Order: sequence, then structure tokens, then C-alpha cells
Amino acid sequence: MKYRSSKLIKFVDACLRLVFCLPRYSSRFSRKDFTIQQHVVLLCIKVKTKQNYRDFCDLLAEMGELCKLLELEKIPHWTTLNKAFLRLKNRVLAILLQTENSGFLSIDATGFDRMHASHHYAKRCKIRMKSMKTTLLIDTKNQCIVDLHCTTGRKHDSKIILPLTSRHRFRILCADKGYDDNKVREALQDRGIIPVIPFREMTPLHKALRNSIDMKLYHRRSLSETVNSSIKRKYGSVLYSKNWRSQFKELILKAVVYNIDRKLSIFLIGFLQSHYFLE
Repeated sequence: MKYRSSKLIKFVDACLRLVFCLPRYSSRFSRKDFTIQQHVVLLCIKVKTKQNYRDFCDLLAEMGELCKLLELEKIPHWTTLNKAFLRLKNRVLAILLQTENSGFLSIDATGFDRMHASHHYAKRCKIRMKSMKTTLLIDTKNQCIVDLHCTTGRKHDSKIILPLTSRHRFRILCADKGYDDNKVREALQDRGIIPVIPFREMTPLHKALRNSIDMKLYHRRSLSETVNSSIKRKYGSVLYSKNWRSQFKELILKAVVYNIDRKLSIFLIGFLQSHYFLE
């Protein structure tokens, strides 16, 4: 078996295996120039390389091996790729984001900029735009993203945690004091989930209850901060789409690409470890 050395080629191979479950065309009236699978893989490569639509299509024209792997008979125009992203349904991206969890999850929120203009220009013109508050549900074993929630408002963390976790089955959930709420604890415990959430120290009783928490277990919540930082460093912290629906899809696509990269890293580490012990 011949192993490909290029990281990008390995990434494309993983993307093709992931999108194999998708239909080839969105309609029987389609021109059939490109498949949905090709569009999704190209969008994932665009996110990974941090290129805009114009530059990415120009760069794609120079990637002969990549086009051969994707079975592209011609290079799509950048407007074709942009329209394919706008037509892409959220449920399709949700299917690609699905992953098995180890039962030990962590939750935390971060913000993404919704305006790519400079802060100096925004301050001079008195432009104010709220960031996209993104809550990520992380598997602490492999640091993959299990699910996410986005909002442009100031929705409190305690109002987000229950709808976000209701679609998944797990045993332990770590969160910071921002999710401290008796209703949240009771709802999680009714589902058989152990909430590792410290209490706000408002009374001596809260302080005593906080000391009873296994801090070694709780500090695995810091892996959520690691994932938040990794996504922003690798794929950018700015959302370039115009409306919030497209920005939400852009965030899901970043999460899908991150999961693929993370699983490839875990596979590579395991392969190198096994090869080292065999030698």
C-alpha cells in the first residue's frame, strides 16, 4: 500500500470518506457539473487553507493531484463555490459533525468577530457589531467537537447548556461557574449525568460544596480553552459571511474541519507510537 506524504492529500482523503454518505446531486434537474460531495470537500479545503473564494479557485487550478483525487473535470468558478455554500443545508453539516463521544464532555463559550474591518476604522466610524457567541461541547478524551450553539445576543450560559446537551448521551459534564444553576444541576442529574460545576461562593455552604468537588476532574475543563484557541489559530477568528445564518454555517464548517484534522492527528500519533514500539 502506498502512503501519501502530503498532509493536504490525507485531509482530502478523510473528507471524501466523511462525505460519502451525502447524495451526489441536490436535484434531478441539476447540470451535474459538480457533485455535492465535491462542493463540501472544496469548502473544507478552503477553510483549512484560510483562503477567500477567488484566491482559493486560483490556487486550486495549480493543484493537479488534488483535482485528480476529487475527479474534477474542470475548475469551478468562485461564484459557483459561493452559491454552493449558501445552498448548503444546516442539517447536512450537522450530519458531518456527528461523532461518538467517550461520555466525558466539557462545555465552554467563546466569541468570533462578525466584522472583518479594522478596529481603528470601526472606532472612527462608530460602528458597533456584536460578536458571535459560540458554545462548544467538547469530548475531553480526544478533544473533538461534539456539538455547538451560536447566538448573536447576550443569552446567558445557563439557558444554553440544557438545549445543547439534550441531544447527546454521556456520563460527566464539566463546566465553569458561569453555568452554576440549581435547575441545570437537577435537570442533568435527572438524566443520569454527573455535573462537575463549581458553586459561586455566595454563602459558607456554597464554599463548602465547592471544596467537595474533585478539582482534578474539574480541571479537564481547560481542554475546552485549548480547542477554542486551536480553532481560532488554525482557521481564523473572523466570520466573513454577511448574515448570521451563513455565519452559523461557517462556524459549523470550521468545527467539521477541526474534527477531521484532530482525528488525523490522533491516528498519526497512534501510528508513530505503534511503529516505535514495533522497532
